[in-house]
Amino acid sequence: MKLLQRATGPGRRMQWVCGVEVVELALEVAAVLARSHGLGVDLWRIDDWAAMVQDGVDAEGRWRRGESARVHSRFEALMAPTQGAILAVTRKGRAVPELLRAFAPAGRRYLSLSGDDVDALRETALKLDAEIDIEWANLSAV
Repeated sequence: MKLLQRATGPGRRMQWVCGVEVVELALEVAAVLARSHGLGVDLWRIDDWAAMVQDGVDAEGRWRRGESARVHSRFEALMAPTQGAILAVTRKGRAVPELLRAFAPAGRRYLSLSGDDVDALRETALKLDAEIDIEWANLSAV
């Protein structure tokens, strides 16, 4: 997995983990969201979903055997220092991006778009961003 674009400037952030086949679309949509809504997108390209999942499974195995104090997958290590919800995007079947959900950092929103749903990337990102704003407002009111 490789970081292709880091959002610049202050403001809200989101992490997009994209299959190779949707990177160009994601870059275009991210640029529009930055200009029109102030939403910064860190865009990651994932070439091999299966390898990333296998790394997580292996990390979990090490933890279960007592070889590690916690499950520390590569995906979690890459996402933990970042900000915002994680949106996994691929034209492949839904099961592919959902396999990484188990290895997302604790407490982080994780949503996947797959197949034809990818065409609704802009709308989904805006809806997810709005829901997170509402959650933060509710927490602030407590």
